[in-house]
Amino acid sequence: MLSRIAESFFWIGRYLERAEATTRLLNEHHHLLVEDRSVDEDLGSAALLDALGLASPLEAGTGLVGAVIGAPDDPTTVRGAVAAARENARSVRDQLSVEVFEALNAAHISLTRGLLFAASPGVGLHRVVERLLVAYGVIEWTMSRDEGYLFLTLGRALERIDMTTRLLAVRHDQLWPESGPVATLRASGALNSFLRTQYPLEGDYVRRFLVVDPAFPRSLRVCAVDAEAAVRGLEGTGAWDGGQLLRECGMLRSRLEFVVDPTSADVDTLAAEAQLAASRASEAATKGFFSQAGTIVWSH
Repeated sequence: MLSRIAESFFWIGRYLERAEATTRLLNEHHHLLVEDRSVDEDLGSAALLDALGLASPLEAGTGLVGAVIGAPDDPTTVRGAVAAARENARSVRDQLSVEVFEALNAAHISLTRGLLFAASPGVGLHRVVERLLVAYGVIEWTMSRDEGYLFLTLGRALERIDMTTRLLAVRHDQLWPESGPVATLRASGALNSFLRTQYPLEGDYVRRFLVVDPAFPRSLRVCAVDAEAAVRGLEGTGAWDGGQLLRECGMLRSRLEFVVDPTSADVDTLAAEAQLAASRASEAATKGFFSQAGTIVWSH
């Protein structure tokens, strides 16, 4: 597989995950700000923007929803991430099913209708999540389990690690002690799974669940397992970078898998380490698989 094609699949996975996770987080955070006025709106907005790495304070005339939905040329925002995923899909359109591109295009179109968010942000954000879930489903149903799928899965797993740690960095449980833990779980789609564990619905238990739970697909531990499995799958196809990428993913997986009864401080440390490890793994993937060797100049 050409490096540019592999890179496009990798970033389709990353941008799709970023768009969905950011939209879920924005939806729940906005709901808390509206329903519970015990936290100052500027403070609550700044907590979300800081976690997402977006500019703060908000520009004049721009609300929280508008700032996080963002512009098509900023891939750190929802609209920019969807636009970037769509452009990467365009570059490998001949290797994607028609349904995949149609789902991405539908998500992109839904984000261009600004009035949808101005009238009712919650409804608009929910529709965007639905569109992105359709794109995920079509990818799972129609993509061959080849190198392209493995690069996409790797990108999705690494981005999911990064976005889960950003969700934890907002600290909903500290801003809203009663409703914050539920919002954190809903933002990651983990509420029902967490309730089945019968743990108390408290911030420390929620954070530990999202970091080290062995079964929930968005926990950092499971994401690390998925990333390592994708790298090993690539090795099986002959894609090899010297072992640096596998080393980063394997060390992260073992760190999360073999931790014993972590305290709240341990959980925070593990989350910070996981975010750094995911960043290093992304850099290793870029260096090992996507970097171009350059042009050979022949001399006479």
